Parts: sequence; structure tokens; C-alpha cells
Amino acid sequence: MRKLFLGLVVASLWAFGAAAQTANPDAPPPPVRPNNDGPIKVLDAPPRKQDPERPPSPLDRLRLGGSIGPLSFGTVTSIGVSPVAGYQVTNRLSLGGGFTYQYTQLRYSPTLKSSYDNYGGRVFGMFNVYESINLNAEYESLNVQYRDYNASGVRKRTWINSAMVGASYSTPIGGRFIKAFNLMLLYNLSYNNLVNPSYPAENIYPTSSPLVIRAVLF
Repeated sequence: MRKLFLGLVVASLWAFGAAAQTANPDAPPPPVRPNNDGPIKVLDAPPRKQDPERPPSPLDRLRLGGSIGPLSFGTVTSIGVSPVAGYQVTNRLSLGGGFTYQYTQLRYSPTLKSSYDNYGGRVFGMFNVYESINLNAEYESLNVQYRDYNASGVRKRTWINSAMVGASYSTPIGGRFIKAFNLMLLYNLSYNNLVNPSYPAENIYPTSSPLVIRAVLF
């Protein structure tokens, strides 16, 4: 009697399983992974969307850097440093400012030398126009030394202000605050007005040309 009962149970289970498999003969087979690792697991609910990328914080937008130069040694020794700091206002626009110090020594003979220093600051903007190409604008104010030829060459100091425009090429370096190496070419719009008060034929801007070339980490 027990064997008959067990046989009926087994037969019922087999019949139920066969009926379940043939209940929908037109249903497609479950998808199979390309590498034959078995059928793909079907989720009861759609996967959750990933959280959107976190926008950069104000600290992430901070940019630091600077430049060294002009550098020269010998008859004319010149050393300049210019640290800068800025802020990434948008993905394309950066604004900033910095401090500049330049030391220059002229050697006329082994025993005759003269030296002077310039200092000041600048504010600037950089706008990315295409990939690594940027447009640059800058306003610089420097306190420079010059010789007063009306007073037997006595040295005096004066402030000179320069408006500059130009372009730059940026190479990313992947730093958090120092993001790129920038090679800048600027034109000093004020160059012709930065003259020696006692001798207008002499320009007292630290470079000998209205073109200003800078290599800046920023």
C-alpha cells in the first residue's frame, strides 16, 4: 500500500513538471551567455540608475601654479618668480591673479656692476576656445626702477601698468590644483607708453619687446 502511494506521488510530480514546461510552448528559451556560462539571470525589477556625477566642489575648482623667469646668467643676470592662484569659474573660463618679483644684475666689468629689482602683481583671465587653445587677457602693474637722466642718472622708482592680450596652448598634467602646463604669447598693448619720464626714447618695461612669452603651470 505504501509503495502504491509513493508511486502515485512521484507520478503526480512528474506530470505537474511536464505540464509546466509545456504550458507555453511558444515562449522563447531563456537567454544564454555567449561564453556558455548558463542562462542570464532575469531580475524581478529593473536595475537602479547610477547616481549622477557629483559636481565639483569649490575646492575642486581652485587652481594654483606660477612661473619662473625670465632666467639668464652672465653679463646680464635675471631671475624672476611669479606664483599665481585662480578659480575655475566654468568649464571654459578661469580667473586668477598673482605676484611678480624680478631681480636683474648688469655686469659692465669684473668690478663694475649694477642691479635693480621690480615687483608687482597681475590679474588675468583664460578662456578655452577649442581643445587645448585658449584666449588670454591680463592686466599687470609693476613697480620698476629707472635712471633719471635729469638728475645725473639717479635711480628712481615708478609704477607702470600694462594691458595684455594673447593666446596660450595648454597641456594637461593631471594635478588636482595644478592642472596644465601653459605656453603663453601675450602682446603688451601699453608698451609704447611705458617710457622713462626723463628720456622718452627709453622704454622701462622689463622686456625689450611688446611681446611677452610665459611658460606657466596653472
